[in-house]
This record gives sequence, C-alpha cells and structure tokens, in this order.
Amino acid sequence: MNFLFTAPGAALVSGPNQRALVAALPVGSVVPAGNYTGPYPSSISGLSGWWDAGVLSGLRDVNGLPIVAPNSVVGSLFDKSGNAQPLLPYHITVDTTPVAMAAVARVNGYLGAVGAPNTTIAAYGPTLDPDWGLAHAGFELGSGVGWTRYIVWTRPNLRQATFYGNAAPIPLVHCTISNSTILQVDSAGTNLTLFPGTASQTVLSNAMSRRHSHAVIMRNTPGVGVDVWLDGVQVASAIANPLGSSAFGQVLFLHDATAQGSAQCWFHEAALWEHALVTADIARLIACQARWVLGPRKGINLLMMGQSNAAWFGVSGGALALAQGVAWYCGAASYAVSESLSGTYSAPNRYTVIFGHPISNSSPPIFPTGSANGTFITNPGDGSDPSTWAPGPDFAAVTAFLTGASAVIPAMDDVDIGFLLWPWSEQDSTMPYANKALYKATVLRLLLLTRNLLGRSAAHMPLLAWNAIPYETNDGVQMVREAMNDLAGDLANNIKLFIDQTADSNPLNSTYNPSTGIYAGGDPQHRDQPDLLRYGRIGAHMAGRLAVAQGMSDTLAASALPATGLPAKGGPQIVHVYRASSTSLVLTVAHDSGNDLLLPLQAANGAGFAVMDGGTIAAPGPVITATAATRIDATHVAVTLASAISNPSSGVLFFYPYGSTQIGRGNAVTDNASMIAPPSNWNIGNDLGSAWLVNMPLQATTYPIALSDTPQ
Repeated sequence: MNFLFTAPGAALVSGPNQRALVAALPVGSVVPAGNYTGPYPSSISGLSGWWDAGVLSGLRDVNGLPIVAPNSVVGSLFDKSGNAQPLLPYHITVDTTPVAMAAVARVNGYLGAVGAPNTTIAAYGPTLDPDWGLAHAGFELGSGVGWTRYIVWTRPNLRQATFYGNAAPIPLVHCTISNSTILQVDSAGTNLTLFPGTASQTVLSNAMSRRHSHAVIMRNTPGVGVDVWLDGVQVASAIANPLGSSAFGQVLFLHDATAQGSAQCWFHEAALWEHALVTADIARLIACQARWVLGPRKGINLLMMGQSNAAWFGVSGGALALAQGVAWYCGAASYAVSESLSGTYSAPNRYTVIFGHPISNSSPPIFPTGSANGTFITNPGDGSDPSTWAPGPDFAAVTAFLTGASAVIPAMDDVDIGFLLWPWSEQDSTMPYANKALYKATVLRLLLLTRNLLGRSAAHMPLLAWNAIPYETNDGVQMVREAMNDLAGDLANNIKLFIDQTADSNPLNSTYNPSTGIYAGGDPQHRDQPDLLRYGRIGAHMAGRLAVAQGMSDTLAASALPATGLPAKGGPQIVHVYRASSTSLVLTVAHDSGNDLLLPLQAANGAGFAVMDGGTIAAPGPVITATAATRIDATHVAVTLASAISNPSSGVLFFYPYGSTQIGRGNAVTDNASMIAPPSNWNIGNDLGSAWLVNMPLQATTYPIALSDTPQ
C-alpha cells in the first residue's frame, strides 16, 4: 500500500511534476430534476400506488436500499403512495441470466427512467433487452370496479434484436389473469390501441411516431366504460371494458408475458387510484404531466465516412460514444452511427469506409490523377477546378449504401442523419504542403455531393472532422491541419473540429506503460483503440454544442445550455509564446472549461513541444525539440529546448506538435476539467459514467506560432 502526504496549502503530488490534486474534488450529484415543482400524483386523493423512475428517490437496489447513483442496478421501484407495493423487474425467460434493470439518467429532459439496456448496440442505441418489463403483484382492471391508471414511457426505437418479433406491437399494460394486453403501440404501424384483439378494440391515435414519450390516463366507470386521455387530450370515451366484472391479478408494464415480449421502452412513471377520478382530479393529473416532455422524440445519427482510422474509430466505440454524447447534449432519445466497411455488401458495392483511400486521387504514386483512378471523387488530371470533378467509385458505394433498391440504410434512418462524420486525414496528408488549396477544394466538393445525396443544405448538415492525426509526412500533416482549420473558420461551410488534439495517442496495438507514458512498437499509421474511444467522448462536447446551436435539441431547449462550465473550444489553447532566452520559452494558455494546467508523465519532459529555427513548413529549417516543461502558474508553462535558437524570434515557429510527431497517450498537457464541478443539470460523468469526466488536452497548433520577445 502506498500513501501520499502533503503539507497544508501545498499541492498533492504523486511524482516529479505529477500533481495528483490541484483543486477540491467535485462533490457527487444525483440525477437532476430540472425546475419542476409540481403537482404530483400524490396530490390527488385515494392514491393506491405511485412509482417514479424519473429521480433516484423512487428506486431501490437488490437489497432494498436507496439507489444513490445513476447507471446502478435497480432491484425495485419504491411505492411512493405508502402502500408498500413495489414494481419488480419481470423476465419470462427464467432459464437464462436476464439483463439487469438499471437506473438511467437524462431520458426525458433532465429526468431519468428504468429499463434493461444491453451493452451491445443493434441498429440504434440504446438497445433494450427484448425480455424485460415490470410486474405489479395485482390490481384491478375489471369492468365492474371503478379505477384509474396512469403511465408515462419513452420508446427510444422500434423493436430490435429479437429473434422474430421486431414487427410485433409493443405492450404497455398487460393483464395476466385474462392473458390480454390492455394497451399497445404498433411497431410496423402507427396506432395506439386500447383492448387490442377484442370487440372493444379502439385506436386511440394513428400518429404514434417511431420514437416518442407519452402519458396515458385510463379511467373505468362501472356501467359506463373506459375513458382515455393521451398527453392530456381525451381520445376515447365510454369504451366497453371487455374484461369480466373483476380482473384482479398480476399486471405487467411493458411486457406481454410472451417470449421476447418486451416493449423495449423506458419506464418513467405510473400511478393507480381504485376509483374513477372526477373531472377536477383528471385535470390535476394532466397537470402532473407537465413534468415530462411528451410527443415525438428525436434520434441522433452520424454518417461516418473515411478510411482505416475511421474504421477503427467505429470498432473502438469512439463513433458511437460521439453520437451518445451529442444525444446527451440534445436530450435526444436515441443515437446511432451509419457506416459500412468496404467488402461488407456487394452487387452493388455499398460502403462508406474503405481502407487506404483518400478523398480524391490526387496523391501519387499510390493514387495518381486520371479519370480511371477515382476514389470518392475523381481528379481527371487535366488541371480542372475540383468543384467540377465527378463522383468516383467510392462515392457510388456511398450512394448505394444510402439510396436505391439495395440501400442498407432505410429511408427513415436517412431522415435521422444529422451529421457527417469524417475521422479522416491519412492518405490526403501525404500530399505536399503546396496542395493545400487543392485539398480544401476536394473537401468542399465531396461535402457538397454528400449533402446533395441526402437532400440537405450546408446549414442543415454539419460536418464533424478531426485535427489531422500523425501520419508519415510532416508538411502534409501540417497542410491538412491548416486546411481544415481554414474551412472550419468559414461558417458557411458548417464544419466543426470535434477533436483538436490527436497526437496524444499511441500507435495501434503498441505496448504501453501507463506509469511512464512510454509506448513501443505498434502500427504508427493507426491510432490505438483506447485513444479513439476517448476522442469520441471528448469530441461530444464540441459536436453537442453545435447540435444544440443548430436546433437538433429534443427535450432540452438551446436556452438550457449553460453559458460557462462546459468545454466550448475543445480544450485549453496556446495563445502566446514568449522567448525568455535562446533555450527557454514561456507559453500563455487560454482556458476552456478548466482553470489550471497539468503536466503528466512525458509532458514534464517536453513531449510534443518544438520550434523550427528558421524556414517554413514547405521549406523546413532545423527543428528543435524540448527536453522539459514545467507549470509556472495556472496559465503559463515554461518549456526548455534541447539546443539554442539561432534566428530572430520573428523567424522561429513554435509547434505543438510538429507535423507527424506523436506525443503519446497520457503525455499531453491538459487542463483540470474533470476536477471542476459542472453546471447544475449538466454533469456528463454523473449521467453517462465516470469515463466521460476527462481533462481536456492542450489543443494542437493548427498554424505554428511565431515567437515573441514580449512576455504576456
């Protein structure tokens, strides 16, 4: 066992220049409830049962103890009516290990839910277990007894990942004693139906969307029938109750007691009264629904294109994490990534990702110009403007993936695609620096073709790109970094760099010592999977903010986004480099969501810092790397160079990093964002898991910074 000690007022350190704590740890938080103050069902007399999964106080673990954190396993829903009738997880498949019921945050605005999410995502996330529901020991649904029943749920997607029942209707309320579903929603259609399959079958709505949140009130009056309200609007009156005078017994929510009979929905809230509520009480119960955002819900879908690192980005879970983070920002009900690797579908070829291919055939000798050598767009080699270039065979595969009789993606998914995602720079960054204008033009050409394919304008189809990864040539990597920075700077292009630092990563499958930050071996042309997953989580902040700004929000209005406290620029940024001496530099750093600087592992040895002592990127001068870096204060870092600079400051360029330099995982200077208490209702680590709380890496210098002889 190791102990760390510190004197009062001193920073806790775990090694030379390795500060373990720079501020107080953030206090824990609970699933937020927003600003809603009532009324609640408990304000209506005669309440016989009330279960609320929107906040943690309504949930208990398998030992009956209160749940204290989201993403915990839930054993039961506590009966807030005081009648001690918990709702328990229901699984018909008793001979297999069921997926655990979990408390999930931020399913409907700031409010949570319970459900059984699978770790493996099918077509859309979240994928919920096809054999999960909730069971009540017994309440009345018969025709001869007065009663009122209330339920609120969210369907994130159509049924998926079942053996044979993806098109089957989803059950909302099921009476086991009569073996009949009381309320269901179509999967293959759009109907909400009361008493399906009986003489009293009544379509309450024919406009149920693919994903939605809804609230239903059902009231039975003996001798009169059943009245129903959907989202506060009465949609049925005096429907004959086909059940017997008494139908008291076990009732299931979100399951119909058949194999894989789950509704695959999130459960939010339910309440019972053992009498028919009067008009005033119905009005009050409708007022209780103001707590929830009801109606159609949105999904976040990213169309990913690129070459091998895009493929690894998908395999690592980075792309899906990026989509999940955007959905968290928007309050969207579901998230997905649409992509396919070359070779997956043939006759015709249908893919969006293909190993080794650049945007255009403009990087000889591997991709020489000429009309027979096209990739995503074809450079004919005649000096023509890229805006006139024709789509190439790779774009034909993208087209077939999305459209036509053989399309892999159904039309309903096309509508959901909100972003283009290009984790893509490799082969293009082998072009010389002089090709920057050409490269920028090819980006815009392919971007236009893809947006046109989906019928979207630039304003309605953002592109997410990353800062160029380390790859082979220094000047080419610098060219791509500068080009994407320029394109993103023109708001009309609607391009966002979702990750501004990619050199703080290891080669794929390299060996790595996390205690030193030193790696060895591996495939230097590809980024390691842990880094790619981290990039998806970091990038969710930039992409999420863009989604909110562009009206993709679902239950959360753009006005709800905090003005401060969340990353807004992609991490801290070097804004000034002072030449203190010929071997010593002082960096000034502007913070984003953090307020201090950390120099872990090899960062203290100057990893990534370099200057070019004369020359330009196209005609490089000597490059001098750093041997040490130390924190001066919260916004300044001192960098020591390996040798003295010989040129005047105006002729010396500073890089972090230079070209294809690899900093390595854990070796970048970072802020302390993970240690800062987030704004109320916006704790992504609390809602999605602690892995989402990361210190943001110091942004790469897209353009080098000329040294200054004046301190700042």
